Amino acid sequence: MIRNVAFQTKARTVDHLGREQIADTPTAISELWKNAFDAYARNVSLDIFAGDEPVAVIADNGHGMDRDEFEGRWLVVGTESKATIDRTPIADRNGLAPRPRQGQKGIGRLSCANLGPVLLLVSKRRAHPFVAALLDWRLFENPFINLGDIQIPVTEFEAKEQLFELLPELTKSLAENLTGGEEEGRSARLKAAWDAYDRLFAEEQESGISNRLVAPSKALSTTIDRIDFEARHLAQWPVWNGEASHGTALMVTELNYDLRVELDEDAGDTSARAARDRFFETLTSFVDPFFDPAEAGSAASRVEFSYAVRAWNGEAPRLIVGDERQFDRRLLDGMEHQLVGSVDADGIFRGRVKAFGQWVPEACVFEPPKDLVIPRRADTEVGSFELYIASMEFTQANTTLPQMEYQRFRDLAERYSGFMMFRDGLRVLPYGRTDNDFFEIESRRSMNAGREFWNHRQMFGRIAITRDNNPNLKDKAGREGLLDNRAAKTLKVIVSSILRQSARKYFGSDSNIREETLPQVRASNKSKKASEARNKLRQRQRKEFRTKLQNFNKELPQFNKEMEAFAQKLSIRYEDEIANAQQSLEAFKERASDFRLSGAPKTLGPLEDAYANYRDQMRTANGLVASITADLDEQIERINPAKPRELLERQIARNAAQIHHRIQQWKRSIDALQKSEFERIRSLVADRNKTFHGEATPLLARLDRGELTYADASKLLDRLKDDVDAENADMFVPYIGALEALRDSIDLENLASFGMEELSDLRAELERLNSLAQLGIAVEIVGHELQSYDEIIGAGLRRLPDEVRQSKAAKDIEFGYDGLTDQLRFLSPLRLAGQRVQRWITGAEIAKYVQEFFKINLGRSKIELTATPAFEAVRVYDQQSRLFPVFLNLVNNSIYWLGVSERADRRIILDRQGEEVVVSDNGPGIEPEDLESLFSLFFTKKARGGRGVGLYLSRANLAAGGHKIRYESDTSKTPLSGANFYIAFRGAE
Repeated sequence: MIRNVAFQTKARTVDHLGREQIADTPTAISELWKNAFDAYARNVSLDIFAGDEPVAVIADNGHGMDRDEFEGRWLVVGTESKATIDRTPIADRNGLAPRPRQGQKGIGRLSCANLGPVLLLVSKRRAHPFVAALLDWRLFENPFINLGDIQIPVTEFEAKEQLFELLPELTKSLAENLTGGEEEGRSARLKAAWDAYDRLFAEEQESGISNRLVAPSKALSTTIDRIDFEARHLAQWPVWNGEASHGTALMVTELNYDLRVELDEDAGDTSARAARDRFFETLTSFVDPFFDPAEAGSAASRVEFSYAVRAWNGEAPRLIVGDERQFDRRLLDGMEHQLVGSVDADGIFRGRVKAFGQWVPEACVFEPPKDLVIPRRADTEVGSFELYIASMEFTQANTTLPQMEYQRFRDLAERYSGFMMFRDGLRVLPYGRTDNDFFEIESRRSMNAGREFWNHRQMFGRIAITRDNNPNLKDKAGREGLLDNRAAKTLKVIVSSILRQSARKYFGSDSNIREETLPQVRASNKSKKASEARNKLRQRQRKEFRTKLQNFNKELPQFNKEMEAFAQKLSIRYEDEIANAQQSLEAFKERASDFRLSGAPKTLGPLEDAYANYRDQMRTANGLVASITADLDEQIERINPAKPRELLERQIARNAAQIHHRIQQWKRSIDALQKSEFERIRSLVADRNKTFHGEATPLLARLDRGELTYADASKLLDRLKDDVDAENADMFVPYIGALEALRDSIDLENLASFGMEELSDLRAELERLNSLAQLGIAVEIVGHELQSYDEIIGAGLRRLPDEVRQSKAAKDIEFGYDGLTDQLRFLSPLRLAGQRVQRWITGAEIAKYVQEFFKINLGRSKIELTATPAFEAVRVYDQQSRLFPVFLNLVNNSIYWLGVSERADRRIILDRQGEEVVVSDNGPGIEPEDLESLFSLFFTKKARGGRGVGLYLSRANLAAGGHKIRYESDTSKTPLSGANFYIAFRGAE
């Protein structure tokens, strides 16, 4: 016999579909916010109020519900509006564009139970009365009650004030779900069901498996009796405060732990901190912050929907989460690594890449894996979606970012990092949370962190999908990720492939860009860090100098007047007056020493006049001190004190007291600085001691979850230890070095100042060298061109007819040509271009070249240039262009100084003494004080025409061939009595 039997629904089904389906409190809140979005709300908020029994209120300004909608939709699980294309009437859209529905299964409202068991719902549709309902979700936990036996009290009212007048009636009606009220059949069923549930509780208590303290029926009746919602709880609801005529408010009491800890931000236990962090991590970025309106053809759209979570411990709220504190894509524009583009229906990524601060000029295209079959059927295809990722180098030595930008992005990453997913502009959970690795970012990183590059905690990004383009990417019932269908599997493979390819091509350790760029970046950062330190010290010194200069210029005139007045009145008649006069003079000397101003920058700029005035005043002060000292000494000597020892002892005591006083002042300053530094280092050490443990602990959790093998976790720990140790070394080793330098009485500030001055001098010298190099390049070009023209002119002159060549005009041309040719012969050995030819060069060849070159100058100055047979017999294997200029420079200097001397017999000798050759003259020679700078660049004593490069270049040329040059000041050993330069040729014969 066949019987037709219907499913029977127990009340517990609602509990299974609601509270038990939702993973946690923030996920439940996001579901309720999405319901507000579907109701075309512009704003939604969660306000948590402190009190004897805290209350949470989720309020929006959506289109709201009337009584029929509440009873026919809200109280019906799995309504047809979620399963069909439901076109919201224009009147209910509140002036907004059509919104794709976020809800799919019609059970999101049941997540209210996750916040707390008692719910008072109040809703208002435009031009309709308020509707209110009261329920306790624990009624649905009883496994012995049929769903139809639970009745929800619902009421209507016109004025908002009536709500709290009707609350006692609602409470009384709610309590009848424990007793059944006046209906006999229902009453008997409910009584039997609660008795059975209480017995089950007693049995569980006896077995020790119950987590309840009192029987379920007792707990419900106690809660219902003390329900106490207040008008202040609705003060933020736009409908209640008159800002809107429609919307819904959900008032919850008997709050769970996650909401209660938000009221106490100082609760420091581990579980409270973890709950607050997870709350923030889940609800922040509820609306897509990565939307860029400037992206042409973007499928994403800006969502006009604001949200906030506030805690009320008094009259003023504390904002916990909200778009007021939200970061957006504009804040990430400066990040040095970016991947921006879209993936089409074929799984091909097309977009742009920014690596190490520079946009790659060519378009970026990533194909899907060869072994991936892209599904094409309507019920399995993935569809197109957008991708945005931004990151940076989190090791400061590797980053291209300025210090402040680097720190700002690090701070952002601590709060907002993660790779998220958004559907039609709203967050899809749990993607983006640290405990979710759907795209296996951390798994790949555990294999090779450098190569795979991407790090969930050090990247910002999102996938943007839409309900229209990606209908097969559906949420699980509990909103904990996508349904594990073929479309979701394909999405995972495509995105994982993009991340892997981009890391290996552009960002990771296998990329050519990193290999080429990183050494330059590291060198630049090291230089920049040193430069920043120098600039910081320079700025501090300049500030101190400017402040002291201003103060001293104000105080010095008065100080000088005081000394002038003292000097005029100084008169010692008796021995007893000596000590007082000496004491006054010592005080003046001490004050004068306080006016000393060191560290004047080389370029004073606008401080030039002030510094000149200061120096004038200090000269006056020093002169007055010297004058008073001399006058006092003279008067003391005139008096000839009878007790000089006593006077000297008193002077020693005064001086010792002054020195002690100054030492104590310095000690107080040192003590204050040392105390401050001690506290800073202690705090830094405490923080660094926690760093490794804080970053290593999550690896244990990943090991427990099976995401890592022991071997992989051990490798990651080793790498993490090395990274943290390197960071610590960068912090502490230089600090220890500075302390050791102080211990050894090394003046670090003076050393740094000297280094900065030396650097400034080197920069100026570099500028002069650049100018000289430009001159050398010009000579190189001219020399090359002159050689070409020389050949053309010579050939042309030779082709002229004899009668023309004998004319005066032709001879004048030929004479000028010979002069240019002589100069060309001088330039030829100096030319930089062409092959560097080495050959044996004799002293005789050098002497002939020099004599020919200076023939006119030597004759004009009446100077005799001779070379000894010993010099002519020398030969050296080297380049002509390296040796000839040396002798030209040395002889040219001798010609100059002999030309300005008064001697009648002016001589230059090229000679050899022992293993060295000598260029000697009988001119004035080199002053002893100039010997140290003789071969320095730009050092010259010539009154005209001197550039200070000849001797410097001579030594440089010789050094390039392994030769040496020196100056001999002992003229008893030299050929002549003037300047004597000795050259030791390597390998000479």
